[in-house]
Amino acid sequence: MTKSHITRILICLAILSTQAHAKPTELFDGKSTAGWANPFDWGEVSVENGELVLTGSPKYFLVTERTYRDFDLELEINVPVGGNSGIQFRSHYRRNRLWGYQAEVDTSERKWAGGFYDEGRRGWLVPLKDQPERQSAFKNGEWNKYRIRAVGDHIQIWVNGIQTVDAHDAVTAEGHIALQHHGEKGMAYRFRNIRINEITRPVTLTHIAFGSCAKQDQPQPIWFSVVKQQPELFIMLGDNIYGDTEDMSVLAAKYGQLNAQPGFMTLRKNTPMYGVWDDHDYGVNDGGKEYPMRDESQQVFNDFFRIPEGANTRRRPGTYDSFIFGPTGKRIQLILLDTRYFRDALVPIPDDQKDTLTGRYIPTDDQNTTVLGDEQWAWLDEQLQMQAELRIIASSIQFIPSEHGWEMWANFPHERKRMLDLLAEHDHCPSIFISGDRHLAEISKQTIRAKNGDYPVYDITASSFNRPGSEQNKTEPNKYRIAGENYIQENYGSIQIKWRGSTPKLTMLVHGIDGSVVRKHVESFR
Repeated sequence: MTKSHITRILICLAILSTQAHAKPTELFDGKSTAGWANPFDWGEVSVENGELVLTGSPKYFLVTERTYRDFDLELEINVPVGGNSGIQFRSHYRRNRLWGYQAEVDTSERKWAGGFYDEGRRGWLVPLKDQPERQSAFKNGEWNKYRIRAVGDHIQIWVNGIQTVDAHDAVTAEGHIALQHHGEKGMAYRFRNIRINEITRPVTLTHIAFGSCAKQDQPQPIWFSVVKQQPELFIMLGDNIYGDTEDMSVLAAKYGQLNAQPGFMTLRKNTPMYGVWDDHDYGVNDGGKEYPMRDESQQVFNDFFRIPEGANTRRRPGTYDSFIFGPTGKRIQLILLDTRYFRDALVPIPDDQKDTLTGRYIPTDDQNTTVLGDEQWAWLDEQLQMQAELRIIASSIQFIPSEHGWEMWANFPHERKRMLDLLAEHDHCPSIFISGDRHLAEISKQTIRAKNGDYPVYDITASSFNRPGSEQNKTEPNKYRIAGENYIQENYGSIQIKWRGSTPKLTMLVHGIDGSVVRKHVESFR
């Protein structure tokens, strides 16, 4: 059995892997705040008698330096009567702001200590109203022992040995542990014996594959080549089917045809799969926010990709999402963009220019138009602040190329610039776009000036699984193209990652229908 096969099994079955006999890790050494940080501009943290002591105002959080996924956490907390606190888990933060899951610590008369709260997002998930047995677990004015177990979407909380929460929620799979001081002046909140037992440890990824454009009713032999390569993750980049309909039963049936393809079935059975949509699986060619069935289509998309209830794309408009894989020092952030749901209309090529330009569209000069929409842009800004050693951004349409007249980010120059400006601001790790749509494959590179110097941004386009491009595409201009001319036959892409400490060396590949390498670029980062 190969190393890649073993890694894929570990990822697929992670929540089944337990370390019941592993020795818990001490998150607090009783002497210092090593391993913790205060991302707020206020609040005082000290160590007294083997206890972490939090004081100060307004509300703030002391946060672990690393993130945790599936775990069993235990700690003791002492909060004065009149105080309010919480134990955060799977949480995220930026300066002076934190959001994520919380086990409530409540000394008020309502007695909701041990409840399940979503700080900075949805509010109460499991309040303990009218549950006297659970409400009696917490003892005011005493040390209280909390236990939090999070495995997959299963969240359990105990207070002094009494279970107060047994719930399922899939919004956040990984994040920081944090201790809250609610900001009550003059009150000291004390924590001790903070221990965690990681149930599944993050798996280091070394091989990711991706591709786009699968005509569901045509042969798809390329899947067997992908299976032989044994990627640890596979990312569908849109036009996953050719739906082109406002009838959701037709759309679902076409997804069913893809799912019945033997090679695809084998890949999906053995490899974690993520996806974005493009126009044809969205429902209309070159479509954007004007498509009347976009909400219904999103539900069909979610069903096909088996998105769990409560997950981000089940509870908000748009299919965008983000995931982090791997341990600290080898983290890969996967950002899945939605370039359809919110996108404004494209500008057609004027009749008097059709003889001199290729494609259908020209760049807009309307600064009020958008690709991602305000909410997705705000979300993306937060995601780009997350700590990782490599960032992969899935966009159904090409990001770097800018000279053809088909769909691309360059049709909205102000949106493309906005993205580059964000990447320049958050340049703490390499950024690789992966894209589809074009029925050709190519590797593009644009170097921008960023906060820490020159910053290369890549775009690996992989398209199509079973619909080759035209000869005309071979000569298409692209001043950013590297690794030879574009490739118009059936193809898929991959990224192989070789870690040198926390620094990735990337081999970016385009594979032909038989799995052979047809385009290649190697980049070492420092």
